Amino acid sequence: MTSLLTLCLCGGLAGGSSYAASQADAGPIEAVRHKFAAFNRHDVGAIEEIYSSRATLNSPDYRNLVGNKPIAETYRKLFDSIPDAKDEIELLESAGKHVYAQFVLSGHWNGLQDKPISVRIMAAYTVRGGRIIEDATYYDRK
Repeated sequence: MTSLLTLCLCGGLAGGSSYAASQADAGPIEAVRHKFAAFNRHDVGAIEEIYSSRATLNSPDYRNLVGNKPIAETYRKLFDSIPDAKDEIELLESAGKHVYAQFVLSGHWNGLQDKPISVRIMAAYTVRGGRIIEDATYYDRK
């Protein structure tokens, strides 16, 4: 469960994609909103694009994971394990290049209705050039 939780908390593709072209000038809070929208669509490609190629993810399950491709792969695994995974933002605030999000991950393990999951999560993102360069995510592993 814990590894999967980390997967849903994190997220991204570097390079000259449509995200890069359309969002390079996006403010930090808009970039994080795009990350959550991509998560709720289960769009791993978009998640990969939102993260910088040298982004870092730190969470209870992933200590210093580096790169948008490995980060995006965590989401792919999460969506495989929780096919109805959804993040509901409760609080989203920014200060300069930093964005702070409190949200709840919900869904069902392996899509089974008798295996619900609901996890409160707090994440601090650092955004530069419309991409997430750092993602520090916190949640209870129980």
